[in-house]
Amino acid sequence: MISVLWSNHSYTVSSDNTYEAPAGARQSPMDILCESLGMCIAVSLVRLMGDAGLDSNLLTVEVVPHKAHGGAPRVENMNVSVIFPGALSTEIKEKLLLQASRVCTIGNTLKRGSEITYEIKP
Repeated sequence: MISVLWSNHSYTVSSDNTYEAPAGARQSPMDILCESLGMCIAVSLVRLMGDAGLDSNLLTVEVVPHKAHGGAPRVENMNVSVIFPGALSTEIKEKLLLQASRVCTIGNTLKRGSEITYEIKP
């Protein structure tokens, strides 16, 4: 699981290190994928909350990937959980998360897929 915390005007990313990083790497590719999604949702929520005059300090976004059990090695689905600061109503939380999911480029790319091409350069 990757956790992205917005606190005191900066983001802190932490990992439970479920997926082992390759030798010499700080993070696993799975961590980087989850961090990208979590950061995109966090940035979107912080902006939306700021626009609405809401305090976003201590907002936390958690991303848990679930690998497919069969077929090609891939992430079958990802669970994004948000811990909102303060005493916001469920209605406001749901509205903010819906808006963030609509403007998050990484989330939209993962949901809809993206064509990938490979090439060898000289």
